[in-house]
This record gives sequence, C-alpha cells and structure tokens, in this order.
Amino acid sequence: MAAYAALLSLKYIIQQIQLHPCPPISLHQNQVHSLTDNLNFLQDFLEGYSFGGGSSKEAAYVLESSIADAAHAAEDIIETRIVDQIHGEKVSSDELYQELEKVIQDMGLIKKELMENKEKNIGIIEDHLNINSPTLGGSSSSPSTRRDAVVGLDDLLNEVMDKLTGEPSNRRIIPIVGMGGIGKTTLARNAYVKFMKHFDIRAWVTISQNYNVREILVEILLCINKAESRETLNAKSEGELVNLFFPDNGERSRIMITTRLSNVASIGSGGVVMDFLNEDKSWDLLCRYVFEEEDDCPPELEEIGKKIAKNCKGLPLSIVVIGGLLAKSKPTREYWEYISENLNSIVNLEDNERCLKVLLLSYHHLPVYLKPCFLYMGVFPEDSKIHVSWLVKLWVSEGFLKPINGKSLEVVSREYLEDLCDRNLIRVHQRA
Repeated sequence: MAAYAALLSLKYIIQQIQLHPCPPISLHQNQVHSLTDNLNFLQDFLEGYSFGGGSSKEAAYVLESSIADAAHAAEDIIETRIVDQIHGEKVSSDELYQELEKVIQDMGLIKKELMENKEKNIGIIEDHLNINSPTLGGSSSSPSTRRDAVVGLDDLLNEVMDKLTGEPSNRRIIPIVGMGGIGKTTLARNAYVKFMKHFDIRAWVTISQNYNVREILVEILLCINKAESRETLNAKSEGELVNLFFPDNGERSRIMITTRLSNVASIGSGGVVMDFLNEDKSWDLLCRYVFEEEDDCPPELEEIGKKIAKNCKGLPLSIVVIGGLLAKSKPTREYWEYISENLNSIVNLEDNERCLKVLLLSYHHLPVYLKPCFLYMGVFPEDSKIHVSWLVKLWVSEGFLKPINGKSLEVVSREYLEDLCDRNLIRVHQRA
C-alpha cells in the first residue's frame, strides 16, 4: 500500500535527521512534533481499518491517495532541501518552514476528517471482522507442512514415471499440459525429485515468456558441469548444445516440460494432461493448507469450508491462495462466510481472470504492513530467482518497514518475507 509505505518512509527520514550528529538541514522542533503526531495517527489508522464494497471502497481509495500525497509532498520538500545543501546552495529555513507548514495543515485536515468519520461510524473505519489485524490467531499447522501438501497427483505421478522410465529407449519429450494455476510445476518438481535417481545426469531450468535459447542451454550445461567455462559453451552452436546434453543415443534421454499450450501435448508420444480437482480433493487440499489434516477442521466450519473449496472450481492455485488466507486469519464461521461471499462473485469468471481476482482478494486481506513488501516483488523480472539477503536489504533501504522494539529491521524484513511465504503469495525456490 503506497500510503502506508510513504508514512513509514517519511518517519524514517525525520528520525535519521534527528539522530544525525551533523544534520544537513534543521527541522523546527514544533514541526517535528506535529509531523510525528500526524504520522503516528495516520499509521495507526491504516493498520486498523478495512473497507467494504461500493462507495465505501471508492472512498477508501481516495483517502489512501490523500494520505500518500501528503507524505510524499513532505518527503520531497525535505529531500530537495538536503540535496540543495549538498550542492552548496543556500537553504532558507523560513521557506522550508512555510512549505512544511502547508503539508502539516493538509495532514491535519485528513486527521480531522478521519476522526469525524469515526464518530459517525462510517464504514471505512475498522471493519467488524478485523481482517487486517496482525494479531489474529489462525491454524497452528507448520508452514512447511502446508507448502509440501500434494493432493490428487498420485495417478499423474505414476503416469509421468511410466513415461520417464519406460520404453522407448530413444530421446523422448514429455509435456505436462494444463491451464495456469493447475499445478503443472508442482507435478514436474515432484516427479523430478522422486525419479531423478533413475538418471545419472539431470538439470532443472525455468523458462520465462521472454527467453534466449542459447542462455537456457548454457544454464542447463552449467548445472551439469560447473567446471565448464561459459566462453567454451558459447562457442558451440545451439544444435551442438542440444545434441551434447540430450543425445539421442538409445540411453533414454528425457525432456520434461510444462506448458499451457494443448497442441504441445502431441509432441513425441503424447503428454500428461492435467484436469481440475474434484470437490473431495479440493476440500482435502484446502484442509492441508489451513489445518494439518482434514479431521482438524472444527465441525462448525466444515460446511462453509466445503462451499469455499467448491467455489475455487478445482483450481489448485485458487485453493492454495485462499488456504493461505484462511490459515492466517481468525477461524470463525462469520469470517469464513465473508470469504465465501466474496468468492461467489468471481467463480463464474474466465479461468485466468478468476486466478487474478483470487489473488486480489488475498492481497486486500493482507495486513497493511505486508502490502508494500508484496507489491515490491513486481520490480523483479518474471520467474527470476531472488536472493533473500538481497531482498531484505532492498526492503530495509526503501524505508517502508515498521520498526519493532528489540528487533533489527533485517530481522523484521525476514519475518515479513516468511509471512508472505506462509500465505502462499511468494514461492520458495530453495532454502539454505
């Protein structure tokens, strides 16, 4: 959320100026107190409110924009004066005071409006479900248990095994075909881990929509022979690289790929086509992500839970994301009915649009402090592997992490990342 991130960033800048032994500019203490008071009030408000639908939702967006604009304006004023000072230009303390005073007045008006709305009990102020509360108690199942949950893949795994290890002995391409979110990569990764012992040489590579054939082949070869120099590999033609790594020599070379294109299934001897989960398997998968086992579901939640699973239309991605949302939220019938009602509005959309709507629903129910972190992931290219240590430093440097007493910002950043992973909004590629 831009408003929340802007508030934290401005608070961080003011704090750094106050703590600096020789600050580049001086802020009037009365203005520091006013800014801090307004920022704390607005931050507390954003952490505690949620919005409904219709006009209330539109009003919330307008309000968030006003808060973000005011915070950005103050930050721009301060940083511009700092840059001027660094460049040796004279900084007028009177001009700085007057410019900041206008922003403080704007924040004061926003604060006044919020307090008046709260007294009138207007809907955008703190929903009765408290869905954004960071202290909600959810399932006690371990994150690793939920992440490793595999439902409805046993028959498909056996089919993949037959194609990987069976006849013929010549080179064979095995496509895994299905729509986005159906579980193609999950099936492929499970097959890779389970059956890799049958192959002396193996490699895993991710191919994005924008790709370079040579780079993909070089990456595969470097997985196999790390001593091989990139320069040597680049000297070979693409045809030589393919024949080098996938020799058609009667030794059962296999190429397993995932794709959304149904016509790719006709390649070679035919592919593995993935279909939607039935209602029983959908409910089983949802339980694995919300609880440890289906029997752990409270009796009063079973009926509404099965309805939620059914409304996911058998799409594993939808079930996993909704499961991550429910696992981190209050396990009450009232809340689950709220989620079910929201799902009802999107179940009849096209498959890809339904996936996006499910993700959007989960995003709206994130605690406000996690939203900037999740949105920040959009700066990275599709399918890129992101090192945790690098991401943690980036989040800290952006200044939108909320300080917690007794914890460094790096520790807070890692806890936020773990929380997003537990909610199935970020996929873990490899753990140290």
